[in-house]
Amino acid sequence: YIILMLITFAFEMASCITAATHQDSLTPGLFLKQMLEGYQKSEPANNSDNVVTKTWDELMLQNHCCGVLGPSDWQEYTSAFRRTHSDADYPWPRMCCVLDAQGLPINLDGCKLGVPGYYNSNGCYDTISGPVNTYAWGVAWFGFAILCWT
Repeated sequence: YIILMLITFAFEMASCITAATHQDSLTPGLFLKQMLEGYQKSEPANNSDNVVTKTWDELMLQNHCCGVLGPSDWQEYTSAFRRTHSDADYPWPRMCCVLDAQGLPINLDGCKLGVPGYYNSNGCYDTISGPVNTYAWGVAWFGFAILCWT
């Protein structure tokens, strides 16, 4: 019994330390790389990229944000989206535009030109990282509490 408890204690301690030390592993660079490589990737052979596009579209639509750090992500970095869309017609995805009830941009030209009020100028990183970091701390403290209790 004591050996089983020591093994359990070691695993709980390892998971607690891992949760505490990896809480900052969700950096903007990680999300930026994933978004730039997978969003509207032109190769249909990899169906998981369609999931990436749908996820980012939903995230940008629900939270009224654009990209990871802002709309400039789409212009400053080489991306799958940039390879298939010209900068003049699509400086950023349509989901970055302020949309009406039907899901259409309220002013497409204003959005393309970057006129404030017609596109979402804030990035999505804070929306993503806030809850994830909060839950990571919760898991770490829960593991630590169990560790102290056993």
